[in-house]
Amino acid sequence: MWHFLARNKQAAVMLGLLAVAAFVVVVLATKGASIAIVENLSTETDDISNDPHLFSTYSLPSDNRFMPSIGNGHIATNVFSDTVYMNGLYNGYKGKSRRARIPAWANIRLNSTLTDHPYSPVYSLDTKQGVFTVTVDRDRSVVTQRIYAHRFYTRAIVNQIQVASKHRPDPDFLHPEIWIAIKLMPGPGSDDIVFQDPVPEILDGRTVWSVCGQTKESEDPTYQPLPVDICAYWTSVPDHLVVPQHGSRVFTFAMTADKNKTVARQELIKVLQEDGEELFDKHVEQWGRLYHQAGMQIEGNLKLAKIVNGIWYYLLSSLPAEESHQPLDRFFGLSPTGLARGGTFDDYEGHNFWDTEIWMYPTILLLYPHYAHSLLQYRLETAYVAAQLARITGHKGYRFPWESAYTGTEVTQPCCPEVAEFEQHVSGCISFAARQYLATTRDEEWLKQGGCSLVTNIADFWASRAVINYTTGLYDIKNVMGPDEDHSNVTNSAFTNVVAGYSLYLAEYVSCLCKEYYLSKAPEHYADIAWSLALPYDGEWDYHPEYAEYKRSEKIKQADVVLLGFPLQYPMNESTRANDLKYYESVTRNDGPAMTWSIHTVGILRSGDSAKAAKMFNKSYDAYVREPFKVWSELRRPDVGAVNFQTGMGGFLQAIVFGYAGLSVYLDRFEIHRAQLPPQATRLKIKGIKYLGTNLNLDIDDVDVTLTVTSVDDKWPLVLNNGKYNTTLIPGLTVTLSGEGPFTIRSAPWKDCKLPADIIGQNYLRQINV
Repeated sequence: MWHFLARNKQAAVMLGLLAVAAFVVVVLATKGASIAIVENLSTETDDISNDPHLFSTYSLPSDNRFMPSIGNGHIATNVFSDTVYMNGLYNGYKGKSRRARIPAWANIRLNSTLTDHPYSPVYSLDTKQGVFTVTVDRDRSVVTQRIYAHRFYTRAIVNQIQVASKHRPDPDFLHPEIWIAIKLMPGPGSDDIVFQDPVPEILDGRTVWSVCGQTKESEDPTYQPLPVDICAYWTSVPDHLVVPQHGSRVFTFAMTADKNKTVARQELIKVLQEDGEELFDKHVEQWGRLYHQAGMQIEGNLKLAKIVNGIWYYLLSSLPAEESHQPLDRFFGLSPTGLARGGTFDDYEGHNFWDTEIWMYPTILLLYPHYAHSLLQYRLETAYVAAQLARITGHKGYRFPWESAYTGTEVTQPCCPEVAEFEQHVSGCISFAARQYLATTRDEEWLKQGGCSLVTNIADFWASRAVINYTTGLYDIKNVMGPDEDHSNVTNSAFTNVVAGYSLYLAEYVSCLCKEYYLSKAPEHYADIAWSLALPYDGEWDYHPEYAEYKRSEKIKQADVVLLGFPLQYPMNESTRANDLKYYESVTRNDGPAMTWSIHTVGILRSGDSAKAAKMFNKSYDAYVREPFKVWSELRRPDVGAVNFQTGMGGFLQAIVFGYAGLSVYLDRFEIHRAQLPPQATRLKIKGIKYLGTNLNLDIDDVDVTLTVTSVDDKWPLVLNNGKYNTTLIPGLTVTLSGEGPFTIRSAPWKDCKLPADIIGQNYLRQINV
């Protein structure tokens, strides 16, 4: 990933505590919201709420890039922006491909939020209900605006403005009605879509507008012969809302968008037919279902609790709804900045990278495995393009592009050909994600519907990339780039070779799993290639050089070799892992991306150094999270880089789930190691951990660590071993995990298939010195 410099933030005037106190009663009355006063406000954009799910402020960020997003997996926008993006809607040929901008016919502003005004709005993001709220306490009324991407009516972005009179009649007042000035601000026309002229019509007595168009340019005519159609509908917005001085009313405005005009129109009709509160309740119900299935709760550290809740909100906002009024469209994956961004180079244009599989995917897999399936499905649906990329570069199997979007072809910008050419480890990362998915689900239907082919063909690619070195007797993989993008066109990247070796081993294992119904199988020598891949190791310093030609003390950009310890969990001596962590911490430049220090946190926690881990953990988020809406930047302050950087968010969640909670996934088992509390927290609870159909809750406090079984899958009975005794997991069972562990949960072997060796570069009784 690349990085960029931030623009300077401008200062603004902070509002006082008196305004806070005057408004708190009003907000407490707002449905689903609560704000408690936090004293000693210090900056213009402080979060004034002590509800862990609610982020509230009196002043919006002066840099609007740090405004929050709303989304439902189909459609998304940043609050108060003039742009809406839609899942799978891209424009531009190959390296120019980016999310196609739709004007924001959903961007409705209260006049009191646009100009200097005697009233003081409170802005709130409710991460539990998936809604952004603006509340204005006026002389004669309270105005509340709710903005949300509907989680059930997934083509719709909804604005609801409630005007509630204070019932303070003034007989001398010239205008007995209450007038609220509003403004629709969709921004300019789109540079990505050729729209026809808007067309008005009357629906149930209301004027609505519609417009249809096509993206200007196909991503790749070979795989996308025609541009993509897009249609949008939106309600007409007046200059003022008028309510009787003794009355109260909710005004509902909506915008819908879809590739199918009929779908967009029917969705708008249905939204407008709903009662205002019922419409909102259906949206909240869907968010409630997500949080009922799984979640993370932190007590004692409000800041940390809010950050974690914000991360899950932003991730889930970019993932598809589980239930929707209209059938869901095909899903096009998670990009580093989510669905609400992606129209610019800074925000990675909405493309898919290795970020999905290595950084965002692991915690999603444990809590929401059906979404992990959706992410793998995107790769399966573009696998035929990966096959073509392998062929034209002289290799076999599937070579997935470094960046992909609508078609699955390579869409890396022309500026950066080296990453497209050399950063081939993305294919190994996809195979590793498939490995973890099979380990936690044993989903045989997925294997039958393409998983067998995916795993086998990625292994075919790596087998064709590995070339025997007759001097060493080992296989080399040349002309690659690891995660550290400061060094390109290297030989035997440690990370690349390990994910390549894992891919080859996994194909052998899957050949056994799939033999009843999948004709092709991985050749037996694939495991021999994996066993004989060169893995750089320096015996003098007892560490892994990043690649064969690496010279000690060279600076690197980001986590690379340390990924061997986690998430790859490559077996090595504890001293080697400790040296990898210590050395690469000293040479990683400070202006790299956010997720590096999360992985260091996991490694250091596994070594038992809690004090050092706490410092690294704080470093992994403190300078990246921007108040008040907990929007992550790719780079540390004052730099910015990509915004709403979900890659960094995913790494941070891994520090909690796999570091502090101590969870580990292997092909044959699930482990819990040395579970402990994050800094300043008094409790950490992870609800809805899914392993082989069983639902688990892990509860950590300053006294005990307990594991509770809420449901099981009889197909895969599980046994917990605490180092001495076995306990069969049954619904309702709660076990106290005393000691450091590991505590191991297993089921019977899957089809009695032999587990892969997963040893790379160890075919001699020594490490390979370079």
